[in-house]
Amino acid sequence: MRMVMTLLSFFIIAQILGIYTGVFVLLDLTHNPFVSDLIVTSDTEEPINALFFIVYIILAAAAMVLLIRYLGLYLIIFRIMEFGLIASASSIVFYAFMRIFLGYELSTIIAIFAGLVFSGIKVFRPQLKNAAAIIATAGVGVVFGISLGIIPLIIFLMMLAVYDYLSVFATKHMVEMATYIVKKDLAFTITAKEKPKMLGERERRIDLGTGDIIAPIMLEVSALTINPIASLFVFVGAIISMAIFLTLVFKKGMVLPALPPIVLGMIASLLFGLLIGAY
Repeated sequence: MRMVMTLLSFFIIAQILGIYTGVFVLLDLTHNPFVSDLIVTSDTEEPINALFFIVYIILAAAAMVLLIRYLGLYLIIFRIMEFGLIASASSIVFYAFMRIFLGYELSTIIAIFAGLVFSGIKVFRPQLKNAAAIIATAGVGVVFGISLGIIPLIIFLMMLAVYDYLSVFATKHMVEMATYIVKKDLAFTITAKEKPKMLGERERRIDLGTGDIIAPIMLEVSALTINPIASLFVFVGAIISMAIFLTLVFKKGMVLPALPPIVLGMIASLLFGLLIGAY
């Protein structure tokens, strides 16, 4: 169970980091052009945006599968993708920390530079994979969270949960992607390992996809625009759901879709808070 607790701890850290970053990004949304440009929709409350986002996810996954099947031997391609994602996403998180001490203009410059440096260090220090994945997921989650209102985001997450289920059990392309990512140790998962206790035993590991960490951050950040208490209820629901999911994965020892139980837990917790009048 040590691996379960390790992954759950990483998950909680990412959620806290995402909420923290979301607070500062939302506060500067109308003041800093760098921050306002992070919104990728013209109307955050338009439900049709949920459909556009799910189509984007499906196309991105299809492109990733094609790259793995036909260019998988050229690891440099995926390392470049990894570098760009870590640099851009982590800069959003670094910005939130810089804003404690500095104005938004200087914070923006330092954050972009810090993101590039951090991503560069990760190239030469592969052991930073988990740290890079946690920080990057916080940044990506914030972008989605500020780009979709609560209703469009819930619709998007429900569709994403269905897609996750089908991609694992029907098309199985998510398993193919996960296998390649784990084999090449790319920072698109966070990993917990358990060293063999006896000679001849294989090292055990559990990997959690960054998408499974990003999804709750999206809803937590979006919920901040309603009430911080609503964000807290989403946070609690996500942790409980993730704890149950990881325990099941540990016992079953197989690849399972994380988003269906996580999305269900978050929405149930959010609705519970609404029913008891917490917000």
